[in-house]
Amino acid sequence: MKQKNPARHGRTNGWLIATGITVLFALALAPALTGAANAASPSASAASNTTQWAYGGQGNATGSLQIGTNSLTWNATFGWTVIFTATNTSNSTVMLEEQRTVGLDLTTTLTAKNLSATYTYHGTESDLAFVNLTDNATVYVNGTPVPALGIQNENLHVQATVDQSIQVALRGLTHSGFLNVSGVAQGSVAFTPALGLIPLNLTGVNMWNSSATANPSASWNISYAWADQGWNGTTRSGTGDIAGNWTAAGPVSLIGLKVEVVHPFSDHKVRTGVVLLVSGPVDAYDGYILVPHAFDLFGGAQHAYDAESLGSASVGSGQGETLYVSPGARGPVVSAADSTFGATTGAASALAQPVSGPAPAAANGPGATVEGQPMSVPAAQAESACLLSGCSGGASSAAGGLLGIAVIALAVVAVVGTVAVIEWRSYARRRSQKGLVGGYGESWSNGVPPTGAQPPAPPAEAPQGPEGPRTLP
Repeated sequence: MKQKNPARHGRTNGWLIATGITVLFALALAPALTGAANAASPSASAASNTTQWAYGGQGNATGSLQIGTNSLTWNATFGWTVIFTATNTSNSTVMLEEQRTVGLDLTTTLTAKNLSATYTYHGTESDLAFVNLTDNATVYVNGTPVPALGIQNENLHVQATVDQSIQVALRGLTHSGFLNVSGVAQGSVAFTPALGLIPLNLTGVNMWNSSATANPSASWNISYAWADQGWNGTTRSGTGDIAGNWTAAGPVSLIGLKVEVVHPFSDHKVRTGVVLLVSGPVDAYDGYILVPHAFDLFGGAQHAYDAESLGSASVGSGQGETLYVSPGARGPVVSAADSTFGATTGAASALAQPVSGPAPAAANGPGATVEGQPMSVPAAQAESACLLSGCSGGASSAAGGLLGIAVIALAVVAVVGTVAVIEWRSYARRRSQKGLVGGYGESWSNGVPPTGAQPPAPPAEAPQGPEGPRTLP
């Protein structure tokens, strides 16, 4: 294989680069996967006014493609768990503690003549929320007020991490790099009036809406570090630190939809499916957790580290998440859910653009839906620990329905694209920084409990990986 000048190669094949990275994600995330667990209905604890329940799910996909001498293998694991503890505080209110854990792992390897390339992605999120709910809230059905379960106020603590790396060997030369991101958000929000979520009686109701004024006091910090070792051993690196806040009062709106239940549940209970679409500066997860959108590492927001990223992952909220509710003392109780995990290559597309001409459009990989089935609290705790450290094992699946013949056609493009994205971002950044008009650059670019409530402390020592020391969850 004749080695090409990276500059000329980038000019004519910029659009192929984004497509290649898309294939890497698509192959790993394409199967529609489900997770099963030990079933457990909400049950009362020793204290008669306290109830605990949990749900969660995990999907795993492994496979490979062989086209001539080109080989592509992938292994992806993704899932989430939720643990609820509800304590009655009056005849019309309940305090809900929600612990939510998300984990995503992806490894994709390409090999061809004189070439090998490996991309890894590890993402986690741990949420702890205390929510005061009331059954005296209101939603509107065809303009008519209807009694509903709603949020009075919420206290939230979020920890999230993203670690990714890429290593390429070409004709005896190597090029590698990593990006580590760590974010922490905390704060509270109160609603005037209470933000209505779900009608107390869903019989004959298919759609509803509500709105309230949010009075927030939330802040966050995101830190990141990146490093790049070029083909001739030259090392570049950089760090960044971003602080943000959500303190301005403003409207938050909600639209609710009743949807079809598309699968049975492991505890054989009957449930009603709903989707909650929240408009405002927050992303809603699992019914009650409201994460500031500007902070959310998996909610599609733009971040300062995007220029150093080869790709990203998303965890569905709104239309990407279906909640299944059961009857409860204060109205509908979220006791199972389906969540969609996916990938996008917007950052890689921007970095891969040619020296001149329009930039290629951001490309999205297909998603995979994971069933969050009812499970016991101990089972959810065990799975939570697994998701944070990186789960392994599970059912395997080859690329199929969502991609079909297109995957076969694009697999070779992935081989070309993985090398090109590294070479091109090196060239493009050096050109922009030093005014080069040709040549080759070496590096990439650079009732709320007390506010102090914290989740369990992370382990003292961070696990190690090819992307450098992993960020503590």
